[in-house]
Amino acid sequence: MSRERPWSSPVGAVDALRALTDLALPVGCAACGRPDHLLCPACEADVAASLWPSGPRAVRPRPVPRGLPPVHSAGRYAGSLAAVVTAYKDDGRRDCTGLLGGLLAGSLDAAVVGCPEVVARWRRGDGPVLVVPVPSSAAARRRRGDAPLRALAERAVTGFDPTEAVLADALRARRRVADQAGLGARERAVNLEHAMAVRPRWGAVVDGAACVVVDDVLTTGSTLVEAARALRAAGATVVVAATICATQRRSGGRTGSLSHGLERHPGPGFPVHEPPEHGIQVAHHGLRANAEPILVS
Repeated sequence: MSRERPWSSPVGAVDALRALTDLALPVGCAACGRPDHLLCPACEADVAASLWPSGPRAVRPRPVPRGLPPVHSAGRYAGSLAAVVTAYKDDGRRDCTGLLGGLLAGSLDAAVVGCPEVVARWRRGDGPVLVVPVPSSAAARRRRGDAPLRALAERAVTGFDPTEAVLADALRARRRVADQAGLGARERAVNLEHAMAVRPRWGAVVDGAACVVVDDVLTTGSTLVEAARALRAAGATVVVAATICATQRRSGGRTGSLSHGLERHPGPGFPVHEPPEHGIQVAHHGLRANAEPILVS
């Protein structure tokens, strides 16, 4: 738990993954299309600029939907990072698995180490955390030919000892849902209500377990709320979440620049200290110091 991982900072994440990504033979930069680069130098710098300077941190949407588990994210869904996520999911750029999986690994690490209940379970030897990817719809699997989020979760969990965390493809889509693109927070919540369930063969494993739901982007939180609901209904005792990035919205509700408005949210074991600058509140978890959740409205 205490070992240093290369994805614990933006610079470390990019440097550690460059060796992997340089082995690929991409058709062009995944963000801008420049030839002979998985990420060209300019887009690589832009991705690094989208990552939180101190590493993955707690985030949450505004308004915060009821039932949302604690969420950690590596950075902002903006610029080149947003372009890479889209290229990976929708344009078949599976050569970005190492890059995005590494960023998700950092968020996953922050989510589990930042959860006192998970740390307590590890110390008691209660078994590994289940890393549960949000399920793809049947239509998305047919369109893409695979389940890209599962591949990222599989890559992210490779940095953990099997006694700490294991991949659990435990959730399934139990009914059809509308495309979330263009839907508001309320519409997304209604669209996804009771849309997921735990696969029968995973029921006994999930019962009593600690789970980390993983997704690519936090927007309104409705997807994570539904995933957490399904896991809790199957008996999961602890549910947290990790994403690669989180959307940032302007006051009018459109995706855009970072909102600096923060809210005091001291959970159990998370003492909040006065912000040293920029309105940031720092919560110390005992094992690691993390910034107080950023509201993405």
